[in-house]
Amino acid sequence: MNAGRGRRSGPDQSRFWQGAVLGLCVGVTLALVLGLVAFVATRPTAPLAVTSTPEPRAAGPVEASIDITAEHLGDLKVAVEAQVSAPGSYDPITKGQVVAYTDMVAMPMMHRQGPIVLAEVAGRPGVYQGQATVDMVGEYNVTVEVKQPMAAKADRRVDVGPVSPG
Repeated sequence: MNAGRGRRSGPDQSRFWQGAVLGLCVGVTLALVLGLVAFVATRPTAPLAVTSTPEPRAAGPVEASIDITAEHLGDLKVAVEAQVSAPGSYDPITKGQVVAYTDMVAMPMMHRQGPIVLAEVAGRPGVYQGQATVDMVGEYNVTVEVKQPMAAKADRRVDVGPVSPG
């Protein structure tokens, strides 16, 4: 009675499912190969930085140029010298407000010291010096900041050993 309306069983139905599974496998394999080729063929690029509207900058350069010399003196003492000059002309900047910070590279912010006021050296315009005593042996990042008359910041690394260098 319901021979034409019921589910078919037999070779026709099993062939359908075999074809469906085979088609699915071939499709997934092709998609995987295409994805692999695209992955290998494209070069990575740096992500684009999301920025807001840039702040207007004053005409001309505004940052000072800083050349830092940091030296381990022994007994966990570090001498810091900064040559500060005007951008472009490299004229020495005198009577500036210059400070330094020391921070242990292996343990950031744990052994940070500063601000260490750097004083201008008499007879050497634009040269500022100071001294810091660090907490322990290790590599330190020395950051020098010029606060006035124009802002600037620079870093230098120094290795503080257990004995006096030399």
